[in-house]
Amino acid sequence: MLELSPSAQQILVLTVTFLVVLALFWERIKPSVIFFGAVICFLLAGVVPTEALLESFSNESILSIFLLIFITAAVNDHFNLLGGLDRLFGNARSPRAFTLRMTSGVALISSVMNNTPIVALMIPYVYRWAKKRGLHPSRFLIPLSYAAIVGGMITVIGTSTNLVLNGLIASKGDPILEWDDFLWLGLLVTVAGVLFLYFIGYRLLPDRADVLEELNEQTREYLVETRVPPGSSLVGQSIASASLRNLKGIYLFEIARKGQVINPVAPEEQLCENDSLFFAGDTENVIELIRDGNGLMLPTAASQREPLSNVVEMVVPANSLLIGHTLKELNFREDYDAAVIAIHRNGEKLHGKIGEIYIKAGDLMLLSAGRNFDKRVNQNRILYPVSVVQKVQESSPWQRRWFIFLFLLFMGLVLGGLLDLFTGLLLVTSALVLLGLLGIADLKRHLDVELLIILASSLTFSRALIDSGAAVMVAEGVTSFFGMWGILEC
Repeated sequence: MLELSPSAQQILVLTVTFLVVLALFWERIKPSVIFFGAVICFLLAGVVPTEALLESFSNESILSIFLLIFITAAVNDHFNLLGGLDRLFGNARSPRAFTLRMTSGVALISSVMNNTPIVALMIPYVYRWAKKRGLHPSRFLIPLSYAAIVGGMITVIGTSTNLVLNGLIASKGDPILEWDDFLWLGLLVTVAGVLFLYFIGYRLLPDRADVLEELNEQTREYLVETRVPPGSSLVGQSIASASLRNLKGIYLFEIARKGQVINPVAPEEQLCENDSLFFAGDTENVIELIRDGNGLMLPTAASQREPLSNVVEMVVPANSLLIGHTLKELNFREDYDAAVIAIHRNGEKLHGKIGEIYIKAGDLMLLSAGRNFDKRVNQNRILYPVSVVQKVQESSPWQRRWFIFLFLLFMGLVLGGLLDLFTGLLLVTSALVLLGLLGIADLKRHLDVELLIILASSLTFSRALIDSGAAVMVAEGVTSFFGMWGILEC
């Protein structure tokens, strides 16, 4: 390990800081690699001891961020947040009223939950709300982001930045910031921000259709395959009498019967056992058709997952291993724990059984996804998510009630000063695990190692700036430069 003079340490730290900023702008290297590489330089130069890096990884504020991520993920998985949001915002009478309700609600939720998943949850909801009313989502997405930011200022756990700052303060042995240090100023900033967005900001926001919106406006006509099972009430009925004509947003265009293809399908055509009926329609009506209890069922591969579990919309990327193969060839359901319900291909009229269609790049799929689907797909990157169409709550009401009770109890003890924040969050996370709302697999899935490296390295980086005297040198340079204009006395 090198032993540099104080001035050499300052020059090294400032040089590395400048190179880190350049590397972040370059965007060719992962931020985790950049920050960790900088810290390694400081360790080798003797600017900070090895213990400083180890302490950063075990810093309570850093670990609190991950506990919040786990808690937020469990709440998203087991509580109908979208239904609650719809009750709060859905009946807004005007776009500005929706903006006010949405920003107020998001700011309030963001004060106690991690910002990123809140925004990720709200973006699809805002798109759907605007689309239903013929409005452009561009007017609502910036307020959504700003509301999450200002709401995070209300509490010490509202944003990762507050916790990182608290971690830095704690690492220096100084008294950490408490709840009331953020609360009143945070509320003032949040109220001012929400009112600005409602009265002034709304007039400044763009009203334009972006590429994604124009894509969504084009109806995605999915091919969905269904079957008339033995004993179905539809057997022997005509298409007309079975009410399979003039369906909303979906239509029957083909029947496959013992190797024979019937197309077009006449209203008087009678249905037989094991007929394969092929419908075309948009996403929402496809889902309604297959859960309507109308005597139809999905093909064998998909029906084994009935009733429908989580339904997701995925796209096949250009480098996917699925391209050029059929789902049957790939043994897709068993290998990826998901059943393909429907396929869309850029307005092209698809024919034949879904399991026998050769996959192409850009194909959109509706899938009924099992518990292991995300893990298996993320390992191979064969599909990329577009949207979540339906999400099933697997927990029971008593589990959710007990969690709410324990969450309020532990957070009340934190606010009352009987528990510190880290212990309170650790108890809440433990309650989720004990109640079965958060499993080991969930913890692994939401543990972002790169984020941990960035946060811990950032704390060590800041310590290098302070201990080397580089921070003081920069501060004195700034104050002396602006000091020529005199000192403003309040």
